[in-house]
Amino acid sequence: MNAKSLSGYLIAIGPILMMATWIFIWPALIGEGAPENAIGAELVRANIESGMDNLSLTVLVATLAGGSMLAMMLGFTLWARSLQGEGKKGALLATIASITIPVAAAGFMLGMEFNFAAADAWADKDFDNALIVGAVSEYINGAEPSFSWTFVSLSLVFIGIASFLQSNDVISKTIAGLFAVIMLITGILNFANINADPLFMLWMLINVAVGINLIRLRAQ
Repeated sequence: MNAKSLSGYLIAIGPILMMATWIFIWPALIGEGAPENAIGAELVRANIESGMDNLSLTVLVATLAGGSMLAMMLGFTLWARSLQGEGKKGALLATIASITIPVAAAGFMLGMEFNFAAADAWADKDFDNALIVGAVSEYINGAEPSFSWTFVSLSLVFIGIASFLQSNDVISKTIAGLFAVIMLITGILNFANINADPLFMLWMLINVAVGINLIRLRAQ
């Protein structure tokens, strides 16, 4: 298994696991969390309390979801590295992406650490600090616009362009082109105050298509 095929499996499986976790596993095992209209301290408190009935299970499910995202980030990094090389079209774009994506992934990991720290403080009945740490996590992960997500989107656009330029078949060019366009739109809408859930789902779906195509190319 080389970098291209491994990246394909990571990019294809990561979104499936993430969607399954958030849509099915989390609501079934942990609960729905805060009401949709909750804001501020009420939102933070509700999100923390929803996972405290069985903290070990909550941490396990959250780790599965976070691990799915990190798997995608690793897959994108490996994909970018496979597009590097002397004389390859768009190789410089791929090089930039291979550097910026791991940095953004570290930011996502930091947000997860804040979540776990808030839950740990709540379990120790240190409620004031738990709410403070939970608020930091809430606004890091839910910020609009998101500084980290801006760079992730731009990096993925670069990967899509490089892949499009280097692809030799219609299927690969089409998928790479769609991927670049969707990520460009996602990056732009990051600065708009709109419901991004449909676009996020579209990104998950195109990720699966990208992953399957990378696996297909390796099998040829």
